[in-house]
Amino acid sequence: CPHPPFYLFLPIFWGCHQSEEKVQMRLPFAFTLLLAAFLLLAAIVHPTSAALRRIGRRADGDIEEYEKWLRREVKKRRGTPPSSLQLSYFEGMGLGVRAVEDVQKGEELVRMPLSLVFCRETIQAMPTPFGRYIARPDNQGVSDTQKMALALLYEDYRQDGSLWEPYLHLLPSQLDSTVFFSEEELDELDGLVIAGESRSEKKRMEEQVEYVKKRMLQWEMKDERFAMNAMTIAEFANELNVEDYTLATYLIHSRAWTMKRDKYLLPFSDFLNHDKADFEETSESFLLYHSVEDGFAVMKAEKAYAKGMQVFESYGSNPNHIYLRYHGFLPADNDATCAQFVLSPQRAMRKAKKRDVRMVMDRLFSEAQMEYTVSACVRRSDFEEEPSGRRRVHSQKMMTFFRIMSLSESGAREVKRGRQLGDIMRKNGILMSP
Repeated sequence: CPHPPFYLFLPIFWGCHQSEEKVQMRLPFAFTLLLAAFLLLAAIVHPTSAALRRIGRRADGDIEEYEKWLRREVKKRRGTPPSSLQLSYFEGMGLGVRAVEDVQKGEELVRMPLSLVFCRETIQAMPTPFGRYIARPDNQGVSDTQKMALALLYEDYRQDGSLWEPYLHLLPSQLDSTVFFSEEELDELDGLVIAGESRSEKKRMEEQVEYVKKRMLQWEMKDERFAMNAMTIAEFANELNVEDYTLATYLIHSRAWTMKRDKYLLPFSDFLNHDKADFEETSESFLLYHSVEDGFAVMKAEKAYAKGMQVFESYGSNPNHIYLRYHGFLPADNDATCAQFVLSPQRAMRKAKKRDVRMVMDRLFSEAQMEYTVSACVRRSDFEEEPSGRRRVHSQKMMTFFRIMSLSESGAREVKRGRQLGDIMRKNGILMSP
């Protein structure tokens, strides 16, 4: 009793059984197997969660391909490619930038056309359904970070090819920022502010994706010409998922410039690894080496480098928890680090036994703009030891909080009579910050 050769799954349930009863008993099981096989095939062909198509798809020869692409596209747009630098791998640091010639401090390293930079202007001008969607007036409230993260993913997901394909291949598909920590790893950080911040950020990413997908699916394309040969907004929304969105968001957080609240992701400078600057870092000093002018993003060397050395860029003067949360590493040497505290006015007021004291504390916290959670970052330099052996704290925010928290009944009465809080604290021997 041969099986028909033109059915792939028919041999599962087609049998040489003389008994009709046996055949009837075997058919339900066979159809169950057939249904399972088709569902498995459908899951392979149409996955429920989009897999990144370009980001992190690094292969041999991709660095050379990227550098050819960068030189060609920058010159085509009358910019200046980084001729004295090239991408290289460094032990313990991964991909970075090496000087192939001596580099002088202040030397212009690259003049990148904004049409190659991921930024608000470039994204909104993209001749794609996504560019048309994100440029809508009702999307003006969407942050630059969200726009750029979505733009990265749109360029990654689209199947008709992307201008930035060689660049996307070199971006990492995994990051070490704390938002990617497992619950077990975050449990190890319990008691630190960063653990709670990271859990909250995970939830925020989920909420943003849900909101963005809903908005996109509600919007209908007015001009179907934009949908030709390009991924539509509905297709993009259906592919979008939390894991990819979180990765793209933190690629922006960790690699983009922030200048006067605007963000710029340059497909070159973001490969420079961090090293602290040899000058006092301020927003003004950053602008000495980074600028946007006449349609170009310009970067200059913060230090001098000899041929063969790795070229670095400072990611700013930040405490360690900022580097760990947004960049996924801790600097070996960081004078700017601090101990992070979260202070709760509501909890402080609950500890006050008298209702009158709580009412005065509530008023003072409100006047100090501390109605809710108060975050403070205290550095070693914030402590000053006095001749008496006591230590003075120079953190104005913390001192204000502790002054109000330490308010006594008599102090509350004096505040109600119009006395200044500082005078009351000084009278009771509580140290004041300058």
